[in-house]
Amino acid sequence: MHPADLPYVELQPIGWNFATSGSNNLHAFNNKIVAVSDTSANEVLPVQHALRDSYCEGGHGLSIGSLGKGGSVADVQNVLIENIVMKNTLYGARFKSWTGGNGLARNITWKNIAFEGVPFPIYVTQNYWDQGVGPKPNTTSTNNTHIEDFLFQNFVGIVKDVPYVEGSCVSDPCWYSVPGATGKEVVIFDLYPDTAVNIVAKDIFATTETGAPVAVMCNSTTISTDVGFKCWDGLFIRTKAGL
Repeated sequence: MHPADLPYVELQPIGWNFATSGSNNLHAFNNKIVAVSDTSANEVLPVQHALRDSYCEGGHGLSIGSLGKGGSVADVQNVLIENIVMKNTLYGARFKSWTGGNGLARNITWKNIAFEGVPFPIYVTQNYWDQGVGPKPNTTSTNNTHIEDFLFQNFVGIVKDVPYVEGSCVSDPCWYSVPGATGKEVVIFDLYPDTAVNIVAKDIFATTETGAPVAVMCNSTTISTDVGFKCWDGLFIRTKAGL
């Protein structure tokens, strides 16, 4: 049976990512990607990269990271991802970096993304850890991979807010569970204090499969700039930067 015909819960990863660490001037256009894990970049992407005009189904989304594991230095800059259709993927656009990392991720844009059946359309965490090896570690580190000039623009689609089990789930709760989330969130910004600047979600148009109001998760103590919506755990309310 073709993977596209399988129920979503049965889709299993057949590859982890596009291993782009250390590459320069990488451009990928007009792709159809079905049932892979991540379309991602890791650690070092110093010069311009672009992914455009593609269709992704059954994977873990358009991911940058994870960066900064074990205190390593990340350098990811000038990445453009645009004109992508995401269907039945776990994430739409995702960034993840480890607490205790170093370096910078800057000038990264996800633009013109259509999504359907996606539980986490926009997800940023600077507090990543490997849930497969245990609970979130306690840390007193003041370091983190700094992030700046992130833009999520023109996301249109349907948030999957009905019960589901993604194919890589082997625990209870699943590794992708977000404490406190309602399942209605179109944006989750899990940021690290004093390390994130100019992170904006703009022109976001989303509904939920159940028809419930769309929500967000964001801690206003972690970022002082306008993120394009009211930064709180509650309903999605646009602000000036999001218009």
